[in-house]
Amino acid sequence: MPIHDTDKISMAVSLASSLALTRRNEFLTPEHLLAALLKDDDIRAAVSQCCNIEHLDSLVKKYIDSLEEMPDGNYELNASSQLQELIAVAENAARGSGSTLLKVHHLMYAFFQLKDSYARYALEEAIETSVPALLNSLVQIEDESIEDLPQGERWTRFFRDCPAAEIVGRENESREALRILCRKRKNNILIVGGRGVGKTAFVHGLAKAFAEDNVPDKLKDFTIKELLPNMILSGAQYRGDLEGRIDDIARGLSEDGKTIMYVDELKSLGGYSKTDDGMKDIIGLLLPHLKDGSLKLIICATHEDVKRLQANDNTALDLFRKIELEEPSEEETTEILSNIISSLSKHYEIQYEKDTAAYAVSMSRRYILDRCLPDKAIDLLDEAGAYAMTSGDTEKLVTRRTIDKALADICKTDVQASDEDVKEDLYHMEERLKSVIYGQNEAIKTITETILMSKAGLMDSGKTIGSFLFVGPTGVGKTELSKVLAHQLHVPLHRFDMSEYSEKHSVAKLIGSPAGYVGYDDGGILTETIRKNPYCVLLLDEIEKAHEDIYNLLLQVMDYAIISDNKGRKVDFRNVVLIMTSNAGARYAHTANVGYTRKANAGAAMAKEVKKVFAPEFLNRLSSVVVFNDMDEKMAGMILNDKIKKLQARLDARKVKLVIEPEAYSKLLSEGFSPEYGAREIERVLNSRLTPLLMKEILFGGRGEGFTAIITATETGYDLRTE
Repeated sequence: MPIHDTDKISMAVSLASSLALTRRNEFLTPEHLLAALLKDDDIRAAVSQCCNIEHLDSLVKKYIDSLEEMPDGNYELNASSQLQELIAVAENAARGSGSTLLKVHHLMYAFFQLKDSYARYALEEAIETSVPALLNSLVQIEDESIEDLPQGERWTRFFRDCPAAEIVGRENESREALRILCRKRKNNILIVGGRGVGKTAFVHGLAKAFAEDNVPDKLKDFTIKELLPNMILSGAQYRGDLEGRIDDIARGLSEDGKTIMYVDELKSLGGYSKTDDGMKDIIGLLLPHLKDGSLKLIICATHEDVKRLQANDNTALDLFRKIELEEPSEEETTEILSNIISSLSKHYEIQYEKDTAAYAVSMSRRYILDRCLPDKAIDLLDEAGAYAMTSGDTEKLVTRRTIDKALADICKTDVQASDEDVKEDLYHMEERLKSVIYGQNEAIKTITETILMSKAGLMDSGKTIGSFLFVGPTGVGKTELSKVLAHQLHVPLHRFDMSEYSEKHSVAKLIGSPAGYVGYDDGGILTETIRKNPYCVLLLDEIEKAHEDIYNLLLQVMDYAIISDNKGRKVDFRNVVLIMTSNAGARYAHTANVGYTRKANAGAAMAKEVKKVFAPEFLNRLSSVVVFNDMDEKMAGMILNDKIKKLQARLDARKVKLVIEPEAYSKLLSEGFSPEYGAREIERVLNSRLTPLLMKEILFGGRGEGFTAIITATETGYDLRTE
């Protein structure tokens, strides 16, 4: 005898699945199901008569919070063995009572039959009466079931009323939708658009038009009802169960004749896999019922969902007319937000300044790249309201600055470009870089001018903030400048060592492995990094060591600031500062000596060699080839002073004062100054000469801390005495 779920069980299973997926738990457990059951008002009221409901909530939440999360990436949620045992016990209990329905009290009885189950432990800890009393209280709430519905109305349990709401704009698309619904054949609509473009809101606007009879006479008295795919799948153990439910729905809609079926997400109807034995292919079962035009169906989908479905069955959507929803303009979005601000203000009990709607639209369009307007602008205003309410300020007001702070949290970067303090940072960026990177003033000036022009909007907005090739001998500050620049711009630095991508096949790791290869589902290292952190300094170190295929990839980045990963998803590089360093031609740097009295710049000599190494089309797309000066004695002295200052900062923790006598300083400088090895040689000399002396004195000198260390030069090296 087949057992069917009641609505409460179906909704609980659906909610439990959503809870497990949201938390990225590997298995769906009895504890997830118990938490979902307790969210039903009727069940909660019945349980609270016999249990300490707050204590039960706390125990279940504590357990679910302790479950391990799956790492990022696609995965399939499976039912745990305990959950399977729970359902089996509950169904046996239903059969034993002569019922064809699985009800809440059957499920609650099964919880108490599990062994080594935390759900059972939580119930036993919280119960204040007895198990029979709890089950009796649950029996009384099960007065709505399939059996109580007339045969012709059973299909309605898989639907809910579609909310009706006002929509701004979309007049042309609305007229087109009504025309399609009036057709005799192919009167089904596929609404396609990007994430957050307003597909669901568009259908809610159509529902309002139907509710107000603002539709053609052919569609008078029609209503839009939303199909709940999770309820169709819930309890359908065999494909025959699913087919029976789809037949009931089709028959009910046909007899009703005045209901338009609406599905919020195409992917919820399945049909993407040829290996699931059809158990989730709702759309495949619906299509035959759509051919005669007696049913009308509206489905919302993203372009990716449509592409995936058609890859499996390219005829699946032939019965649909497509309506493309483009992203609204900034003016339209501002009008939409003006209507929403009042509800947000009422929710948070705060006020929004007059121009916050337009500002939120502008800033979200600039900085939030993975979604479309108006959703991302609404999300930003909502986040700003929450920020203002929880900030602790006595004045509850959302201003531009509040939106900037909320946006910084969303984007994980400093986006307050309109603030005076940030403008001050940009204004002094060049001198601050020069105070840290010594002897490279021309290189720093070139970089800062390019970045500031981009910030001012004077550069092509369709390209990266800047694309630079740093050329110069080793140890002159190429990589260090990249680090300091990221710090000054308040963005993360992402460094890729190009020597790891010297093989042809290794380049694929940057954008992801092709379909059929290991790692296809993981995505590309570079594309995933930029997708998660679109505001950053991207450093490709020693670019000449990478395989030549990498240059073809970088041409797209420098030209259009967009590349596609292995799954065809676009990755935006418009807010990236792209820096590539190169030692190409380092072996020819010694040829920089020309004539008898003049010494040419080794970096310039290398820059000439770079033109032989890199293709003209690559060099032509760069914002600038930045040539770094050779190390000279003055630069070496500045770097030595900086290294000594940092060493002193570490010694301050031990209350040790470092004094280096002039002879010792001169000797350190002469040993550390090496045009061939650059600044790294200075650090090497300090670490090999001074640090061992300080280490021995601190550990074994008897004083430990609180002394002055005086470094003097000797014939064989250096000496340390204390005061």
